[in-house]
Amino acid sequence: MSQQVKITRARLHGSAVYLGDVTGADGTAAPVWSANPDEVVGWLCDGFRFRFNQRRSTRCRYLTCQDRDGDRVMVIDPAGEPVLIPIGRTVTDITDAQARRQHSFLAAMPGYVLEATLKTEVTDWFSAGKRRKTNKAAGRRPGAMPGFRRKDSDQRFVCWFNGGRNAVFTKTGRRSGVVTISGANPRTHRAPGRAADGKPHKLGWKITLHVRLSQPIRAYTSVRVNWTRRELVFVNEPLPVTGKVNTGEVVGIDRGVAHTAADDRGRFYDAPQTAGLDRQRKFHQRRMAKSRVIAAREGRRYSGSRRYQAHKTAAADLAARQARVRDDFAHKLSTQLVREHDFIGIEALHLDRMTRRGKGIGAAAKRGLNRVLQNAALARLAKHIEYKSKLAGVTFVEVPAAYTSQRCHQCGHTARENRESQAVFSCKACSWTGNADTNAAVNVREEALTRWAAQRTEQLAGTSGEKPGGVAVSQAGSKSKTDPHTGPAPGPAASAMNRKPPEAA
Repeated sequence: MSQQVKITRARLHGSAVYLGDVTGADGTAAPVWSANPDEVVGWLCDGFRFRFNQRRSTRCRYLTCQDRDGDRVMVIDPAGEPVLIPIGRTVTDITDAQARRQHSFLAAMPGYVLEATLKTEVTDWFSAGKRRKTNKAAGRRPGAMPGFRRKDSDQRFVCWFNGGRNAVFTKTGRRSGVVTISGANPRTHRAPGRAADGKPHKLGWKITLHVRLSQPIRAYTSVRVNWTRRELVFVNEPLPVTGKVNTGEVVGIDRGVAHTAADDRGRFYDAPQTAGLDRQRKFHQRRMAKSRVIAAREGRRYSGSRRYQAHKTAAADLAARQARVRDDFAHKLSTQLVREHDFIGIEALHLDRMTRRGKGIGAAAKRGLNRVLQNAALARLAKHIEYKSKLAGVTFVEVPAAYTSQRCHQCGHTARENRESQAVFSCKACSWTGNADTNAAVNVREEALTRWAAQRTEQLAGTSGEKPGGVAVSQAGSKSKTDPHTGPAPGPAASAMNRKPPEAA
């Protein structure tokens, strides 16, 4: 996790920047300099993308072919090993110094920008491989490996801080600051003309990115600039939740559609509604589709239309706004839960399976359900709770979601008929009636405590060399804290919120 700020403007100090040679119509190359800060930042983004793609070209993929049944299979060499081929047409395996000599537009590129492409590419590639392995083990779709960065994607670059050698942040006001990225032109390409003092221009230059702050900037290792969105990210470690005190309280969380989250005390947490933003985004998307139809009818490219680009930008801005609303809710709720509890149990949902495209008659209804699930950002909420719990020393346990909504927390009877509706749970064995989400949250809490106690017992038995002994979980399994007809009763004495996790002997 990192700190993101907004870029308000960019300024260039020192010499004009050498952007490389441009070949004219007559075939001669002419050097180009620029004192425009927007052009210089765009040049940094293009150079970073170019060098990143050069490093990515060295990656390989398995060669496949189509068998007689029409399935894709790997090609095996005579030694019995799968055949690997480069992912691109050409492979460029050169050093940064060689890249500077071969490509003039990289000659003045800061070294810490070029070096950042190596770590960025390696992390991106191996993270995808690890993610594919995890998805396969869990029975999910593995997903594709990353490819080259496209020219029409967001303009981005990364610069190392490296102990203050570059990408240095300086605070200029209570809510403002600048990030200075420095570089130098080659000695053979000094900017033409004279400086104000009549002397030749110096080789060094600095680009300052003015940013708007919302909190103090912590120590960071690098900065990531998204020039398309005018955003800058300081890459650093997140801070633990402030105001956290050891309360010993336990909570079980059930996530769903009607309520984004429900706890075992009967409280519900609902994400802000973004239906209005969704309607506006669909309006622009329909206009984009209409532009494509008209362009195809007239035999021209739709992407060159100003109106199409305006609708595309508006739709992207609305989607980004929806994402910010969801992320803000997830951060606030996760912070509240971590601050108030020392033990959090949550159900493990396979959201990729839950949001798969529907087929047949119910496809339209499935699309609506998928939109609701994606708007709730259930996976993001669990991710925030997990990493904040780790930083704050809070126990975080995930349990299987199977049958938590069908099992009665009073008597343990499990049946589909217990769930009368989305909101009503009525046990057919003991006649307990209450909210279905609250009942599921209690089951999640009980299962999390049981699993945690068993794990602690195994750990203690392994360290002491003794046989596993029993751990007191009587509080976790007690059934006397709720009214069998009204559900969990309010008040500290009957609430699961002030129940402590079992202490390991």
